[in-house]
Amino acid sequence: MTDVINLVALVAFVLALCWRLDKIRRGSGGLQAIAMTVAIAALTLAFVVSTRTSAHFLDEHVYAGSSRWLYYALLALGVAALVIVFFFPTARASRERRAGHEAFPLVVALIGLQVALVFTPDSLRTSSVSEWSFKNWGFALFYIIASAYLAYGFGACVRNVFKFYRVSQGYLRFSLALLLTGFGLLAFASVLQVLAVVGSASGLVGAVNSLIAVRTLDIVGIVAFLLGISFPMLHSRWTELAARRRHRRAVAALEPLWSLVTSAIPEVVLPEAGKSPTRRLHRQVIEIRDSLTQLSPLVPEEFDDVDDEVKVAMLRDAVEAYRDEGGASGPVRPMVPADGTGLDAEAAPLIRLSRFVVEDSGRDDPADDDPADYFEGSGDPGHGPRPPAVRGVEARD
Repeated sequence: MTDVINLVALVAFVLALCWRLDKIRRGSGGLQAIAMTVAIAALTLAFVVSTRTSAHFLDEHVYAGSSRWLYYALLALGVAALVIVFFFPTARASRERRAGHEAFPLVVALIGLQVALVFTPDSLRTSSVSEWSFKNWGFALFYIIASAYLAYGFGACVRNVFKFYRVSQGYLRFSLALLLTGFGLLAFASVLQVLAVVGSASGLVGAVNSLIAVRTLDIVGIVAFLLGISFPMLHSRWTELAARRRHRRAVAALEPLWSLVTSAIPEVVLPEAGKSPTRRLHRQVIEIRDSLTQLSPLVPEEFDDVDDEVKVAMLRDAVEAYRDEGGASGPVRPMVPADGTGLDAEAAPLIRLSRFVVEDSGRDDPADDDPADYFEGSGDPGHGPRPPAVRGVEARD
């Protein structure tokens, strides 16, 4: 079970590391971004070092116990970087200043781990953690220092993340809640491991049950941490995919209105926007609104006060007048105000108009109507009604 958790964690950290490197490549640098990249890289390497093959190679070619020291050194570095990432800046303390403060306990912990390893017999340096191995004070001191620093680091992360959690909203609040859970469990597991090591080394209490509890808390904490740190990336990707689907449907829905208004003013049509649905929608909205502005002198003043169906009839009359007169004279005005800010809000009222363009086209040209459109299943079994969005409208692409 532990090997499976390590493999899943390694894959997650590798993906997160690639994501962070891509973010930095795109220019979103800064100390916080660099610290996050360092944290993910250090934790990724820690899982690599913890594998049997890597540990055996290091212990054989460097020195006995080097894999254990490197594993906890990378964990300590990753936790120190996370403390900087989630540090809540105030008027008296900046993230840069906190980074300098975190260097001191990190260096002390790394030196302490190496000193404790020196006083650990070679036969114990590569042995597994057990109640018997903790009887050696060098081995016990190594784990006391490592666990104490991790408890300090995870505790600092809990304190800082909670400050962000209180002012966050939406998906970020959920992500921070997962991080709080993960950091809290990992901090508690580290404290429990310190108590278990001290109790076992002194002979006061047994450490078997405590070590099982520590391992369980570590696994649950790591899973919660991975979910919390990966959730923004997954949410961002999901939001992007949902936006692409939504914009692709909007492009198709705007086609009738776009065809109507640009048929009279083809010069407003911009160069091709590529295959991105968002760019195509943006281009369509610009072209439609540009056309509406140029048509506005020919549209009655009561345009904004009538129903969408009547608006479409007014636009058809304006398009015909524009063609007959070869243009429009008079003051222009904005038409069809947006529902709010953003591309979707700009497109929403235009899409509502475009639907009536389709219906109006169907009524104006009854020869194009197919009875199968209205009587499903008649005549040709299996031939359903055609989508109304394509009835009577020529596709642009």
